[in-house]
Amino acid sequence: MNHRPYHSLEGHRWIKLILGASFQNLPAAEHLALVWSLAQVDCIDLCADPAVIQAVERGFTQAEMWCRQRATPWQRPWVMVSLNDGEDPHFRKAYFPSVQCPRDCPRPCAQICPADAIDSRGVSPSLCYGCGRCAPVCPLGIIDFQAVSLRPQEVGSLLAEAPIDALEIHTQVGHGEGFRRLWQGIAPLVNRLKLVSISFPDAPGLRDYLQELAAFLAGSALQTTAKNYIIWQTDGIPMSGDLGVNSAKASIRLAEKVLSWNLPGYVQLAGGTNHTSLSLAQDRALAIAGIAYGSYARQRVQEVLLQPIHPFEQPRDRTLPEATLQRAVAVARSLVNPLKSSQEITSYGELNSPVP
Repeated sequence: MNHRPYHSLEGHRWIKLILGASFQNLPAAEHLALVWSLAQVDCIDLCADPAVIQAVERGFTQAEMWCRQRATPWQRPWVMVSLNDGEDPHFRKAYFPSVQCPRDCPRPCAQICPADAIDSRGVSPSLCYGCGRCAPVCPLGIIDFQAVSLRPQEVGSLLAEAPIDALEIHTQVGHGEGFRRLWQGIAPLVNRLKLVSISFPDAPGLRDYLQELAAFLAGSALQTTAKNYIIWQTDGIPMSGDLGVNSAKASIRLAEKVLSWNLPGYVQLAGGTNHTSLSLAQDRALAIAGIAYGSYARQRVQEVLLQPIHPFEQPRDRTLPEATLQRAVAVARSLVNPLKSSQEITSYGELNSPVP
């Protein structure tokens, strides 16, 4: 069993990559899993879609083979699946009737879309992950969103055979009943979970709500070990994307509050996190267990991969050139290394050694 994620939480060195609760771009998921597992993140968080889980596992297989060829240590990150207990912006897809889109429209929606999910035929559901940037720039205001979450009773059977290690539940104040319904749905999975993460935005009444959830989890059928590793994910700006340096501050402010409540488990930053988040946390001496990087980190790596994918096509060759992979891993490690000790991370020079 890979115990490194537990050790990372205990040592306040936990790092997670968020693929996204609605992220279903299979080639990108495979490449990102390859790159970020080589960068030695502790966990990769993805949507509850067996096809996406399989794509991530393919990326892990490539990473393991790549390291074996170089006699370099490698450990499989934990796979965390995201679920929601009610309406949530993470679980949606953009949509617009393309027949209403004028031919001469400059398509600012397509220009701003970070997933290249929009063209003249509309939005590709497999590429859109619901970030919401397209709707405000639409000249006609015809872009809407459709919820894509699973029903609680579907979750257990859908994921029963999936190789998952952890679950993340997106919740918010007032969702207590929905949380319990979802928990009933995941009953077949509970006994094999290594940890549970609770993701939430700030809101009045948050302290009482989280304390209620903590008491519920303490009395649940989770294994004792998992009960000792509950993660409280402070979602500063949900679906923040790459809104800029200041977006990191919301998660920091929320973490300060949550830490003062002394909930059982660990507090982790998310929602607007970027390259400034850790330094902001250190400046305030926050005892966070770690950080989750989302679309900011994904986009930085995907820019290096330089493999634009047409919204309605899939590439025939998914193999990454060696030099491209090395550059992508270097970018990922620029976010991972500041929190990890030198003993935990194999040097990038060793990873770059030629194949024997």
